[in-house]
Formats: sequence, structure tokens, C-alpha cells
Amino acid sequence: MGTEAERQDTRKAMAYDLFDILDEKPEQESYTVDEIKKLIRIYLKTAEQK
Repeated sequence: MGTEAERQDTRKAMAYDLFDILDEKPEQESYTVDEIKKLIRIYLKTAEQK
């Protein structure tokens, strides 16, 4: 399961990964809730494949 420190590191890494995904489209200044949910779902599906 991992230590609390490892879990915190994982959460931080995920947040930075999501920042990178959002930064891929700098011309898009805002996202709807549905767009953000879609990005997170895609991220999770991709992460499961590794």
C-alpha cells in the first residue's frame, strides 16, 4: 500500500501531470467542469496502462 509520504508524492505527481496536460493548450484559458473531468478520466486510463 505504501507509506503516507509515498501517497503524498503520488498525489503531487498527479497534480503536476495534470498541470502539464492543461499547459499543452495555452490558447485555451478556461475549461468547463466537464472538460476537466474528461481530462482526468483520460489521465487515469492512460496511467492504468503503464
